[in-house]
Amino acid sequence: MAVFERSGEYSEQVLEIVAQIPAGRVMTYGDVAWVFGRPGARAVGMVMRYRGSEVAWWRVIRAGGHPPTGHADVARTHYEAEGTPLLPADTPEGYRIDLRQAAWSPE
Repeated sequence: MAVFERSGEYSEQVLEIVAQIPAGRVMTYGDVAWVFGRPGARAVGMVMRYRGSEVAWWRVIRAGGHPPTGHADVARTHYEAEGTPLLPADTPEGYRIDLRQAAWSPE
């Protein structure tokens, strides 16, 4: 996959990858960035912040299996509806995604 330098093209590529994540599966922000061969979890986060509503935003999570900041309750509704494997966690959200079972990577 080609690396794009213009932010608009990068945003479109990020959204394209996120749109491919199947129901019940997830990718971390960092994993999405590495699809393009470089680190950039924060850049992916910015794309998701401004354009994430165009795709299944809850399928892109923080490292360690934590749901998107500030959206844990709404995200949990989606996870439960999709059968995403969850684990109890001693965090404000009270849960995290089981990355061993739910992690996904494009072919």
